[in-house]
Amino acid sequence: MKKEKILNYLFILFFLFQTSQVFAKISNSIIITVGNLPITQLDLVKEMKLVSIISNNKIDTSNKEQIKNIAAKSLIKRKIKEIEINKRGVKNYNKNDLQKLIKKTSMNLGTNENGLREIMNSNNVDFEYLKRKFEIDLKWNTLIFELYKNKVVLNMNEVEEKINSEIQKMDSDRDFLLSEIAINLPEGNFQPIVKKIMDNIKIEGFETTAKKFSISESAEQGGNVGWINEKKLSEKIYENVKNLNTNEIGKPLVMGNTILIIKKMGEKIYDKNIEKLKDDIVRVEKDKKLKMFSNSHYSNLERITQINFL
Repeated sequence: MKKEKILNYLFILFFLFQTSQVFAKISNSIIITVGNLPITQLDLVKEMKLVSIISNNKIDTSNKEQIKNIAAKSLIKRKIKEIEINKRGVKNYNKNDLQKLIKKTSMNLGTNENGLREIMNSNNVDFEYLKRKFEIDLKWNTLIFELYKNKVVLNMNEVEEKINSEIQKMDSDRDFLLSEIAINLPEGNFQPIVKKIMDNIKIEGFETTAKKFSISESAEQGGNVGWINEKKLSEKIYENVKNLNTNEIGKPLVMGNTILIIKKMGEKIYDKNIEKLKDDIVRVEKDKKLKMFSNSHYSNLERITQINFL
């Protein structure tokens, strides 16, 4: 009896061992060849998981085939790029761009790099797998730039039109350094009190007059309210100060139950950064041209690369 139990136990172990070996062979079996590079069943499963993670779209029966097709196309494209990269000996890429891609992917999923690592670990996908994918894309970008950088020719008339169009949309930004005198609005004619304040300003100066008459908290600082961006001013105050010269006083304003007298002490203008705008537009246009060359180069490679589905 004891011998039968041992035999049964050994048979179960043998069966499990054989089953696991068969499963391993299935998982590692080659399902596609791209040139001389293989794609295994295990590669496809990993890529499907990666597509699911990046798209934040959990795999189920309704989308499994769609994700499978996307993953297969992604693997084939990467292998074609990898063959060309290896053939031309491209090893360098911008390390900062790699971090930007990781950061962008993390942010798209509402997390940071550590959070992305945790998401991938929970789905049994190595974080290095994602990095290798990005590295191939970045090396491909390096290759395309080296091959076609001298062929990127821009239509400068079109570029200038885009630049001029964007300049028209840009707004200059201004900060005003303001001082104020606020007094209570009397009943009836308020001109006499205004004249009294203005006469006192002429004699003692704005700062002393503010300390003497202003009911605002800024009176302690001689009416100084500091630098204020034009966009934070009410329309009424903005219209009052926008055309004042430095050290010029605006017309008295009635603001509710208060009379407000404002002096512009200074102004800072943040000009349109036209040079940066030009650089950005030229860079975008060059990237478009390089993208065109990239698509064309890949299409040619795809046409001559032998792809077999096993």
